[in-house]
Amino acid sequence: MTEQPELASNAAFSMTQLAALAEALPTGVACHDGENLVLVNQPMCDLTGYSRQQLLSMKFWELFHPQMRDIVKERGQSRIHGVAAPTRYEVVLLTAQGEERWADLIATLLSVDGQTVALGSYLDTTERKRAETRQKQAQQALAQIIDSNPVPTFVIDHQHLITHWNKACEQILGFQAIDMVGSRRHQKVFYSKERQTMADLIVDGSMEKTINELYGNKRLTRSQLIAGAYEAEDFFPNLGEGGAWLYFAAAPLTDTDGRVIGAVETLQDFTERRFAESEMIKSKRELEQLVATRGEQLREATYELEQDIARRQKAEAELMQRINELSELNAELNQTQQQLVQSEKLASIGQLAAGVAHEINNPIGFVQSNLGALERYFEQIMALLDGYQEGEVLLGGLAEDHAGTTALLERIEQLKKDAELDYLRDDIPALLKESRDGIVRVKQIVADLKDFSRVDSAQQWEWVDLRTGLNSTLNIVNNEIKYRADVVKEYGDLPHIKCLPSQLNQVFMNLLVNAAQATPEGRHGAITIRCGAQADGVWVEIADTGAGIPEENLKRIFDPFFTTKPIGKGTGLGLSLSYGIVQKHGGRIEVRSEVGIGTTFRISLPLEPPESLPAN
Repeated sequence: MTEQPELASNAAFSMTQLAALAEALPTGVACHDGENLVLVNQPMCDLTGYSRQQLLSMKFWELFHPQMRDIVKERGQSRIHGVAAPTRYEVVLLTAQGEERWADLIATLLSVDGQTVALGSYLDTTERKRAETRQKQAQQALAQIIDSNPVPTFVIDHQHLITHWNKACEQILGFQAIDMVGSRRHQKVFYSKERQTMADLIVDGSMEKTINELYGNKRLTRSQLIAGAYEAEDFFPNLGEGGAWLYFAAAPLTDTDGRVIGAVETLQDFTERRFAESEMIKSKRELEQLVATRGEQLREATYELEQDIARRQKAEAELMQRINELSELNAELNQTQQQLVQSEKLASIGQLAAGVAHEINNPIGFVQSNLGALERYFEQIMALLDGYQEGEVLLGGLAEDHAGTTALLERIEQLKKDAELDYLRDDIPALLKESRDGIVRVKQIVADLKDFSRVDSAQQWEWVDLRTGLNSTLNIVNNEIKYRADVVKEYGDLPHIKCLPSQLNQVFMNLLVNAAQATPEGRHGAITIRCGAQADGVWVEIADTGAGIPEENLKRIFDPFFTTKPIGKGTGLGLSLSYGIVQKHGGRIEVRSEVGIGTTFRISLPLEPPESLPAN
């Protein structure tokens, strides 16, 4: 009920007067000013488990269960500010020990020391609430027992309304529970004129008064186990086509104080076996046992709940064991993935080894040739120098022998011609320059191999410029590309990113080799490498003018071991591992392709992965 808030009376209180009045009340009292608690009595401390000092340091809504705090806060503040709010409603308090306590809250406004405060009176209804819950659980257990009972059974309450009408009742009497529950139609089911059933008489307490009148010749007996329970038999002409003989028993349902709150009645059709007394006695005893042991049924339900908790705890333990097993399996999968990456890298290096050897053999070849030529030149120069030295000796002894001098000069001249001194003067510097260039090329190839593999980086996350990795990878795969396609570089400015460089170099190598191999034999294509920065990182594109990828294969190109290459030309792991490496870096890899036009792979990478993980 919502009322317009108003002061409880025109009288004004002092805080001292209000505190004295609150202490005299047996129920919990708490006052707040819209934010803080300003007054509490001892019963409120007892109810919440907090000391008075603790309560007075709290916001008033902090007393309540978290699910109720918002609505209590809104109502309390509305009341303080003159907005209509309910003055009485049920709340759930959360004690200092974490226990939930139910209470009826009555709220009003008071003027205390010239200030408007909201006073709340809290009546502890926890035990009543728990009793209601237990009663509800008992009713549910009773309903389950009755509905699963093969004996036709119905239950009425103290107002003679049907509360239970089990399936066996539906079968034997022909009336559905949906039509019977909540009504008083059970009397008309059995009798053509108005008359109470045995269950009705037990509820009214008039069974003793009508025993002789109604059941004098019905073999009525009292139950030996259940006080106030009766059983009898009778013929009911309204049931079935020719009537039916029923054996029926009724017993009172009582509350914890012994008050009758209803009655349960069971039926048994013994039309065809009226004289089967043993079966009727058995049914009676079963009913007595069911009613007498309903408390036991509740205890069994509690036991089942405890068993369910134990099973759930066991399941949680098994789940944790499974999680640990999955963690170990995940570690094994990560190790296997690293082995696959290394295997694919070794396979790629093996595939490119001949090309790299060819690249190195070219400069080594002409350096070796140049060294042979230099060796011959050196022998010729030394012969010439020997001739000069010999000439100096002879010239000293043949100064006056003009004929000998002439012969010596002619010999020296011949040595100069044989040595081709002018030619050596020009060719030796050229050979030395060419040899130096060859050695520089070999050194660059070795440096690119080292940068490609990052053998000195210990597979750690590093801040690098991807253009360096692209260039070194291009040099490594140059022999694989140069006979098939021209490389076009369209590099943009790139910031450094945090990555595993050798793994990204492996991705670049896979895409570049695939791009070269996509160019059909007999046709010289083009491979364009683009890169640039974007808002969330960098991107790299490798586009070819090859044969393209059919649409049916586009969805499978990243699947492990899927390849369209001939046997021995590919493992089917290159793109799959590349996909995994890009994913590991927190990026994505996309592909666009058109048959006969070419294919473009685009890699997008963040500046730094969400969580930089170890390389293994």
